[in-house]
Amino acid sequence: MESLELSTYIIKDKKYKIRDINHIDTSQFISLDESALLDPDKMDRDYIDGVLLMKFNGETIMDFTFWDDIEDLWHYFINSFEQLIKQDESSFSFPSQHLPVSIKIIKDRVQMVIGNKSINMKAEQLIDVMLLEAIKFFSTLMSIFPRQEAEYHQTILRIYKIKLSIEDRFKSH
Repeated sequence: MESLELSTYIIKDKKYKIRDINHIDTSQFISLDESALLDPDKMDRDYIDGVLLMKFNGETIMDFTFWDDIEDLWHYFINSFEQLIKQDESSFSFPSQHLPVSIKIIKDRVQMVIGNKSINMKAEQLIDVMLLEAIKFFSTLMSIFPRQEAEYHQTILRIYKIKLSIEDRFKSH
């Protein structure tokens, strides 16, 4: 059985800067599950540093060295999934670092390559896990930054629309 573990972490204080990827203080990152610990006054609304921790079948695909503007990174993934509804491949680079991501659909499977790591699993399963985590992320941001609620709500509606389209695409498989 294939498994994809995915969780989003946000840096809790905008003053914390990663200067060396070999010495990242992971205690500065807060899981979405502990988002009540995030103080909006210590966060930069326009640039939210964070990371997507990703494991595929127990192998780490993305760890804390893959930190970036997490909101933009989620938007890049969402844009890619939107493209995958119409075509079989999509690609982008992380927002603030040259780290390429390519996603290809081959029949009912998806191959995602992030840097030099890759995943090949059932497309509907991978996309579902990612979209659920994206919904969780934007819902969390909605509670942290209530003034942007309308913006985040629109993004969440967009994700649900993608989810329905993806499900329709793979009904025949």
